[in-house]
Amino acid sequence: MEINCKIPFNQDYWFQFSYYKLAIPGIYLLFMFKSGYGQDPSFSQFYSNPIYLNPALAGTGECSRLIFNYRKQWPSFSNDFTTYSASADHYINALSGGIGVIFTSDNAGNGMMNTMRISAIYSYHLKLSSSLKLNAGFEATIHQQKLNWDELVYSDMIDPVSGEINPANSGELPVDNTSVTVPDFTTGLVLGIKEKYFVGIAAHHLTQPGLNYYSNTENNLLYRKYTFHAGARFNLSESNYRTESSKFYIAPNILYQYQQGAQQVNFGLYLYRSPLIVGVWYRHNIENGDGAIFLVGLELKRFNFGYSYDLTLSKLKNATSGAHEVSVTMLFNCNKKRNRPGAIKCPEF
Repeated sequence: MEINCKIPFNQDYWFQFSYYKLAIPGIYLLFMFKSGYGQDPSFSQFYSNPIYLNPALAGTGECSRLIFNYRKQWPSFSNDFTTYSASADHYINALSGGIGVIFTSDNAGNGMMNTMRISAIYSYHLKLSSSLKLNAGFEATIHQQKLNWDELVYSDMIDPVSGEINPANSGELPVDNTSVTVPDFTTGLVLGIKEKYFVGIAAHHLTQPGLNYYSNTENNLLYRKYTFHAGARFNLSESNYRTESSKFYIAPNILYQYQQGAQQVNFGLYLYRSPLIVGVWYRHNIENGDGAIFLVGLELKRFNFGYSYDLTLSKLKNATSGAHEVSVTMLFNCNKKRNRPGAIKCPEF
């Protein structure tokens, strides 16, 4: 899809628009339309939303899980990015694996673009040996994206002197479709080693479906996203987890994601001392450092809660106020022997 936004992306225009109090997220959307691609929402607490990260993680817990996630990015702006997610997963012996469902809603630019995804997931759990477990996951999704055309602002609508916006001045051709719905598919693998180490890969948007707002274009693709994640879980207590109160472990991990030229690396660790868990990560976008992430949470017998804050380290650090994220996990039907063939000790947050 080609939309001629007529806005050169340089530092002078960036700060000029900030001066005129035009929302930076809205400007981001304009460039996304012009280039024809964007990025998926990303959660800092990626292990608190496991089946969003990798469908192979469905049913890997010792309990059935019901998880809610909320993220608010760049709260300093009225037109920020807000993402919600609700998911559930469960291990079924008869299927030799886990099933899951997940709903995700992403609101970009105060309603300029809304994305909703509903997915069904199956993960097959295979015990390769006494120390190796392999999970293979597949996800089928209905992806819907809506564009609020009336909220978009183009450069020819802005008075160069006063900064006032006059929609009547726009020469842009309205889109034919303000809502696009397409099927989407994802697959992933996770390998667990000695219930201590794990490594996973996932490929989202396998078929790269078209999100075409204009009927005569076919080049606005939902580009494929590749994910690699790995980590370990080391017991620091002498009791080897004989009781809940004796749990004490450290869990270093790394996440790498790539989508149409955009790259992100998160590396850090969790430190757990029952019932408190804390974590810190550094997020890098390859070209420069992007942010630091700090987490504090509670891990209880049937309930987990996490709060994280993203501290912006880039040139926008004085303007965005970072990002806030909350996760709530409810656990049911817990049974430590239930899914031994597919148990992979990933962090809960």
